[in-house]
Amino acid sequence: MIDLLYKSELKVVRVNLKTNCSSRLFEDVLDDCAFFVTYPEHMEDLGLVMVILCDYQTRKFQRRTPFTNEILNSAATDVEDAISDCKTKLNAALARHRIKASAPSIEYLLPETVRSKEAIGSKQPVYTWVNQIKTSISDVIEQFKEEGFTLVNSEEKLVDKQFAVDPLCSDVLMFPGEYREDLVDHDLYLGGKIVIQDKSSCIAPHSIKHLLGDDSDIIHVNVGAGLTTAHIASLINNSNNHAWAFGAKSTSESKAIQAQFEKCGIKGIKVPTDSFLDIDHDDSKYKNVRVILVTADCSRSAVTNPVDFIVNEGEDMKILKDMATGDVNMSRITELSTAHMNIMKHAMKFSKVQAVVYMTRSIHETENENVVVKSVEYTNMVQQRKFPWRVVPPVLPFSGEEIEKKIGIIGKYIKFHPTEKSSGCFVAVVTREPEDAKEAARDVLARAQARGLLPTKKSKEKLVNSEMTNGEVDHIPNGHDAEAEPKLLPKRGKKGSRKLPVHHASSTPHPKAYVKPQGVSPVASYINAAMKWRRHSASTKSTISGTSVGSRLYQSQTKVFTDKKLKDQTRKRKATKRTKRKDTP
Repeated sequence: MIDLLYKSELKVVRVNLKTNCSSRLFEDVLDDCAFFVTYPEHMEDLGLVMVILCDYQTRKFQRRTPFTNEILNSAATDVEDAISDCKTKLNAALARHRIKASAPSIEYLLPETVRSKEAIGSKQPVYTWVNQIKTSISDVIEQFKEEGFTLVNSEEKLVDKQFAVDPLCSDVLMFPGEYREDLVDHDLYLGGKIVIQDKSSCIAPHSIKHLLGDDSDIIHVNVGAGLTTAHIASLINNSNNHAWAFGAKSTSESKAIQAQFEKCGIKGIKVPTDSFLDIDHDDSKYKNVRVILVTADCSRSAVTNPVDFIVNEGEDMKILKDMATGDVNMSRITELSTAHMNIMKHAMKFSKVQAVVYMTRSIHETENENVVVKSVEYTNMVQQRKFPWRVVPPVLPFSGEEIEKKIGIIGKYIKFHPTEKSSGCFVAVVTREPEDAKEAARDVLARAQARGLLPTKKSKEKLVNSEMTNGEVDHIPNGHDAEAEPKLLPKRGKKGSRKLPVHHASSTPHPKAYVKPQGVSPVASYINAAMKWRRHSASTKSTISGTSVGSRLYQSQTKVFTDKKLKDQTRKRKATKRTKRKDTP
């Protein structure tokens, strides 16, 4: 089965992009031929005329053969007839422009920035991320191997049936660019087990992964087609997390995004049609939100493959005009950066939010570092919190060489420039610590669990289940005996069960170590047992003579001091008497 909708979208966007790239050229050609003088009725359909002219030029002015059972549009048919009648004049005008510019082909008449992007984009590999809600990375890799693909190092140039795992994003696979349509037809793609999306869109989800705990919620601003939100859900893969995805402008858009989530097997994501700036940051339903991802609606100046970007990210084709010409409109960029700052400031108003991740696909500092710095400075000045917002480096496996040479990471920011491997992107992570000390401790533990430094509830359950044989636990690691602790990982007991047993005072180590209540990891039990025993032994009294060890030491030292003092006083009295006897006549 072929995803015809995806392929038809690709074709439509390609034609639109080429039309926008060649718009200036086609306007001159139509003027040279006096096309609108001959056909004034088509003046109002300038856009349609440009698109059909571009399509004709691509097919070397051969008339298109309609598909079987195709429903023809009368306006488009009239324009096709007019262009077909003028095709000799139009072709000659194009040839004159090409000769005048000494260009070997029509493509060389396009702006240099457009041609360079097309050259880079045509060589880029195809990126897919594995939907871990439906399958596993190892299973997908094995399936491609069984189909004749060879897994190679990510640094190698991919040719033929080769693929690689991205070094920064462990769930992202890279394939040669010519296999794009084959991947679109693949069962894994059609079944929602792999998703085609550029690497530049995968950096932010991996930066978020380590910021979320088991019960933390997330907000995504500017959801697009929903692929980035779906990627976050795949990485977390936790039913306890909830998400809100803002950016849908209508109910139909919201339903289309929800359909994308359903294809990936994702639940628990709400797609409201409200504007993010209009929601109340004190609303109780957002009380568990700890991270907000802002995918900025930027200039997309770092995008090298506009066709795939628009189709995959669900962007409006109106942006093709700016992306096609390659012109830099600084007033437009300034306007966009102001809008980004308003979103960032609003995101940092949420009292329970501890991290805001900001992402753009722009090469301009005005949209990148400037937005982050100004937003943080303004918010800290207004809020005057004990723990202010600050920019921190993202948790991604950059090598020492990459950090030293500033490849992908510059200071505390992730910054990839457009290359033959992927489009560019900018990612910044802004964090703060909670005001409440207890809440801060809970969040530190949650982040440690997210990074795999501490066991989670799910991992504990898997540990017990993996050791079950015929309904019994044969062995539990870390030195715990199944008989001694038949229920290693149940829910926490009542607080009363955590009290230390009452012991008589003793200066010798207790023969039995402190036992941590059930449901706590073995490592934590060991540490807590040692610490509590020290506090316990230090506070108890010795059974010898009914006095504490400290009291006995004090008494013995006092006795020594008293004896010495008495001896000194006796010597002084004797010396005084001897002196008096000598002085007596």
